[in-house]
Amino acid sequence: MDSAVVGLVGTVVGAVSGVVGTLTTTRLGGSEQRRSQNDQSARQERTTAYTKLVSACSRIYRVGYAVHVAVQDAPGRADSSPGVAERLQEFKLAVESALEVVSLVKLYGPEEIARAADNLASAMNGWYREVAFLAQGEGDAQWAGEAIELYEELEERFISLGRKALSSTPVLT
Repeated sequence: MDSAVVGLVGTVVGAVSGVVGTLTTTRLGGSEQRRSQNDQSARQERTTAYTKLVSACSRIYRVGYAVHVAVQDAPGRADSSPGVAERLQEFKLAVESALEVVSLVKLYGPEEIARAADNLASAMNGWYREVAFLAQGEGDAQWAGEAIELYEELEERFISLGRKALSSTPVLT
């Protein structure tokens, strides 16, 4: 083989390996960028779902506490007390609305957050049920008090776990 042919073959091999190297680097970089964007998008979805649930919980507490106090003042007389029936209905609607958000939180996880949201949903339902029983004169004020305490405890647990989950997820830029 003559040196010109060897030089030409060397040039072709070098050019091909350069192109292959560039394509490989580009492909790997594109995959990493897509993964990074997907991670960032998932983190944003979790943040949005957690925020919506915390906001719904604030509304539940505000509405639920008001009707809880009103019912304790007049147990079994919800129909005769002005506005109690309407507030009780508003409490029910707030709980139902929050349950839809709980489903989103469970979808985006992680598992520990999903369980915390599920427990919170049970607590909000329990609190509503106890207040409704009180309003009908069939409930127990102590049970209703324990129901609100459980709700407060599980809401705080969800917030704490959500904060921890979001802060431990690296921010990708």
